[in-house]
Amino acid sequence: MAKRKLSHQQKRRIENAQKSINLDDENTHQGLIISHHGGEVEVQPDEQGIENLHCKLRTNLGVIVCGDQVYYRQENTDLSIIAIKPRQNLLQRLDGFGQLKAVAANVTQLLICLSIEPEPNLFLLDQYLLAAEQQQMDVLIVLNKIDLVNDQNSDPYDLKKTYQPMGYEVIHTSIMNNVNIDKLQQHCVDHINVISGVSGVGKSSITKAILPQTEIPIGPISEVNKEGKHTTRTSRLYHLPLGGLLIDTPGVRGFNPVFDASLPIASGFREINELAQSCQFSNCKHTHEPKCAVTNSLKLGEIAQYRYDNYLKLLQESQK
Repeated sequence: MAKRKLSHQQKRRIENAQKSINLDDENTHQGLIISHHGGEVEVQPDEQGIENLHCKLRTNLGVIVCGDQVYYRQENTDLSIIAIKPRQNLLQRLDGFGQLKAVAANVTQLLICLSIEPEPNLFLLDQYLLAAEQQQMDVLIVLNKIDLVNDQNSDPYDLKKTYQPMGYEVIHTSIMNNVNIDKLQQHCVDHINVISGVSGVGKSSITKAILPQTEIPIGPISEVNKEGKHTTRTSRLYHLPLGGLLIDTPGVRGFNPVFDASLPIASGFREINELAQSCQFSNCKHTHEPKCAVTNSLKLGEIAQYRYDNYLKLLQESQK
């Protein structure tokens, strides 16, 4: 059963409870959420030399996810989370029932994992990019299983040709041949990373490759559709050996971004957003308006047709 949405009164009660915390209380401590297990969370204390703790959750705190910075304290014989620090951002998606589902908090970089098999879903990729742009996250596009293509094909699906001119880094990886794993690790340093992608793209295998000492469950790949079963059941935060953090999340077969109504959909499409500055009308939707710099560039082949089609599809969905 999906959780019901918090009322305004409940939100005010949560805010007031958090404002009343006495930070000078010697029993109040700070920590980082590592994982979530039902009514408990695993917390890494800020204090050096203390092992991770398991804390109970108060019912009036709202959603807590990996990456959250929290306050906790001893209450009788239990450790309890008493408040969540203000977030830099909250990565969310809509599940198959249209319910809001939080994924991770305070993310600084989204690793979008695609693969040669199953073939990349470019609409899904653009949905991820929209979410990242609106949440002000850096992006790294990872095309895995590059060993499955001919060596002469240096840019499968034209990902580098399309996305790198916009400022997105695209790297090719192969777990089997150990291709660019070091480069991937370097890109994750100094970031709180979330690695996302559909089942079967090698998300858990990549996590295992950059965390060789960590036990990561990896499932078999279906011979029918070349997709694997979800092997990561719950999100978990890991410390990377070269620095940085990684939050591994369950694979998703669709990612419906939570739109920020105050921002145009074009803000998630860098090339369209840049061209929009030259449109005749400031409120141009780039569909049928006269002297639209976006549609003119599309006619000249300066914008990928599928990127524009994905923009239109997301624009339509945002207006429902």
